[in-house]
Amino acid sequence: MSIFNILSERLILPCSDLLLGQSVAKQLKFLLNSQWQNEDELNKLQNNQLKKLVNHLYKNVPYYTKLFRNNNLGPDDFNNKDDLNKLPLLTKTIIRENFKNDSLIAKNFPKKTLMLSSSSGSTGEPLFFYTTKDAYSMNIAASLRGWYWMGYRLGDKYVKISQNPRKKLIKKIQDKLSRNMYLSSNPLTSENFHFLLTNLEKYNPKIIRCYPDPLFYLANYYGKNPNYKVTALSITTTGNTLYPEIRSTIEETFNCKIFDAYACEGNTTIFECPSHECYHSAMEYGISEVIDDSGKVITEGIGRLISTDLTNFAQPFIRYDTQDYVEVSTRPCICGRKLFRINRILGRDNDILENPHGRKFIVHNFTGFFQQDISFLKRSIDHFQVIKQKKGGLLFRLVVNSNFDSTVNDYIKSYWNNEFKDNINIEIVNEIPLTASGKRKFIINES
Repeated sequence: MSIFNILSERLILPCSDLLLGQSVAKQLKFLLNSQWQNEDELNKLQNNQLKKLVNHLYKNVPYYTKLFRNNNLGPDDFNNKDDLNKLPLLTKTIIRENFKNDSLIAKNFPKKTLMLSSSSGSTGEPLFFYTTKDAYSMNIAASLRGWYWMGYRLGDKYVKISQNPRKKLIKKIQDKLSRNMYLSSNPLTSENFHFLLTNLEKYNPKIIRCYPDPLFYLANYYGKNPNYKVTALSITTTGNTLYPEIRSTIEETFNCKIFDAYACEGNTTIFECPSHECYHSAMEYGISEVIDDSGKVITEGIGRLISTDLTNFAQPFIRYDTQDYVEVSTRPCICGRKLFRINRILGRDNDILENPHGRKFIVHNFTGFFQQDISFLKRSIDHFQVIKQKKGGLLFRLVVNSNFDSTVNDYIKSYWNNEFKDNINIEIVNEIPLTASGKRKFIINES
C-alpha cells in the first residue's frame, strides 16, 4: 500500500467518522475480520443481534407491538432466525402506509438524529425510510469490504460514472477527499463517450463504477474506437441486473474483471466473490431468506429474496420483500468464506413472465436464446426487449442490422410460439432507450 492508502485508512476515514458522527472505519475493521468466521459463529452473531432487535421493536415500534400482539407473539418466541417465519412479510405498501404516521419508527429515537433515505424508485415511486448513522456506517463498510475484494484500498483513484451531474457541494468535497472522479453518462452519444474515455485514460483510475447498461454502450463505442488506452484493475457494476452478454462485452473491451453488486433498502450490499463463482451477502448486517412461490424458505434453487435488517433499529425492516429473485446454494465457495451464498441475481418479480399455462420465463431464458451458437441469429440482432402484452401474446422489439432477414424473423416466431404457447409478434425499432434512471428493461409486463 502507498502512504496515501495508509493515511486514508488510519487518518482520513476516522476523522471523517468523527466529523460526521459515523463509524465506518470501526465497522470496516470488524468486517474484514468477521468475513473469515465459520458458519456457527456467523449464525450465532445473527441470532444474538436478532434477539436484541426483537426486544427493541416489541417495546418501541408501534407497528410491531401491534403485530406481535395480534399474532399472540412476544420476544421470547424468537430464539433464532428460523423463528422469523412466524411473522408475515413486510412490503413496500405497508411501509408507505405507515410512513406518515411514524408507526414504523422507534419511539426512543428522536427523529432529528435519524437519516432520511430513499430507494431509487426502480419500480416506480421511491420508497422513503429512516435509518441510523450506525446502520448507515455498517452498510458503507460492507460495500467497502466488497471493494477490497476487487483489489481497492482507501486512497486509490476511482471513477464513478452516473446518470446525473454532481450538484451538492458536500458530495463534491467527498469526491476530492476520496480521489473519485465523478462523470455523467448522459447523454448516450458519441461525443459524450469520447469525453468519458478521454477522462478515463487521463485519470487512470484503479476502479470504474457504473450501471451495467450505460457501460455496455460505452464499451460498444470503445470497441469500435480502440485508440483510447483505458486501464483499470477492476470494474464494479450495480443498479440493475448484469446479464451475461453485457458482462462479456464489458470485460473483453476493458480487459478487466467485473465485480457485480446488489443492494436495496432494508438489505446490505451483496457483492460478487473474488472467485467470481457467486455473490456473498454480509451476514453481519442482515439475515437473507429466499422463499418459493408458496412462501416456503428454500436453500437451493430460485426464489424471492426476503431480508431482515439487523442494524437499523430506527425503522426496522423485518422479513422485507425485496421483490427480487435470486438463485441460492449451500455449496461451499472456493474462496473459503462462509457468508450467505447467492449464485445469481435474476431480477425483480416483474422481470418474470408467465405464459397462459403457468410456465415462468426469466430474463435469462431470452438472453440465452439470443446467445445461441446460431450464426444467422447472433449476427443479426443488436438489442432486444420482450413485452408481455395486456391483450395477450409476446411482442419482441428488436434493434437489427443488415443481416436480419425473413429467415431470422421466422425462426424467432417459430421458436417462441412453441416455447411460450401464445401469439408472437416482432417489431423492428431504431433503438431501445434506457429508463430515466439509466437502466435497460429487457422485460416489460403490461398491466
